[in-house]
Amino acid sequence: MAINENNQFGELSFSDSALKELAMKSYQLFFKENVPEFELNDKDIAKMIKIVENDDETISVYIKTKAKYGTSIIQFAKDLQEFLKSEVEKMTEVPVRNIDIVLDGLIVSQAEENIEELEKIPEIEEKNTDVEEKKEDEFYDEDNGSVEN
Repeated sequence: MAINENNQFGELSFSDSALKELAMKSYQLFFKENVPEFELNDKDIAKMIKIVENDDETISVYIKTKAKYGTSIIQFAKDLQEFLKSEVEKMTEVPVRNIDIVLDGLIVSQAEENIEELEKIPEIEEKNTDVEEKKEDEFYDEDNGSVEN
């Protein structure tokens, strides 16, 4: 089913696949700006986005996505909703009723993974001993410089 719009010059029609591709490109642009270290390919994005035409000639967008670790997930989702709505409406003049987002996981950058790994390493405690250092001649043999047993 397609969305049709009439104007003074004739009829405009947007197929579901065209609307989905528009949403996909907008989603990809949003991710490129907000999570540049994460590459998305078109196949993966196509599985993540669904467009539904509503009875009142609006569309609804459903997205299953990941959010960037270390940022506000709520703000990330709100920003994504606003961006997609404005981009799709700007390019098609088709009203977007809602954009539903399911957050499916987190994207952790390589730098953050390294920090997490460092946090897992137990700290090495230095032992402070007040024991007097032994003289060199106790450790080394004066004749050949080897360590005594």
